[in-house]
Amino acid sequence: MKATIRQLQYFLIPYSILFAIAITLKIIFTREEIYFFINGLHFPAGDIFFRYATEMGSATTATCVVLILLFVNYRYSLLLASSYLLTSMINFPLKYLVSAPRPKLYFTDSPRAIYWVPDVEVLSNHFSFPSGHTVCAFTTAVVLTFISPRKWYGCIYFLLAVLVAYSRMYLSQHFFEDVTAGSFEAVVVVTCWISWFNNRTFFRNAGWNGALSRKND
Repeated sequence: MKATIRQLQYFLIPYSILFAIAITLKIIFTREEIYFFINGLHFPAGDIFFRYATEMGSATTATCVVLILLFVNYRYSLLLASSYLLTSMINFPLKYLVSAPRPKLYFTDSPRAIYWVPDVEVLSNHFSFPSGHTVCAFTTAVVLTFISPRKWYGCIYFLLAVLVAYSRMYLSQHFFEDVTAGSFEAVVVVTCWISWFNNRTFFRNAGWNGALSRKND
């Protein structure tokens, strides 16, 4: 585990700082105060940018990254695919167990005016907690940090994952606690999974170091 954490330090250090800030904000401010503060930060370029940025946490993007990694290294692709599977197996039951309403449903009878981003389908159900897009984005970021030859890329992956998390709030698909919990779930579970995965003899077999791009070598 210590070796895994060292390899993820460029991701885990900024994440730990941000998570501490997030917990502090959640203690100081209410759900409504945080939501309406973010809802008041909309701007035209953001309405366009975050509509696409949020797709970095989608299942489609996750599938594409796994497929791309097949051309780089089978083991990397397997690690990412299994990480998605593991976090999904935890996240989906949590959504059903908690059954938390999304912002649009939560504020159905609110007298306060809410800004909805144009041309965006805002979900209205009880599957708000934790944020699936955030779980997916942070799962990707942790694994890519681990497999990257330049570990400082972890800072970039961290920022991209944060953009996805923020986009979920910007688009009124999730609350602050939804994305905070989603990020924490992904980081903790995937870090533990990588540590276990990386020490299994089976996954260290030379055959896993192949790739579709080198199948004829």
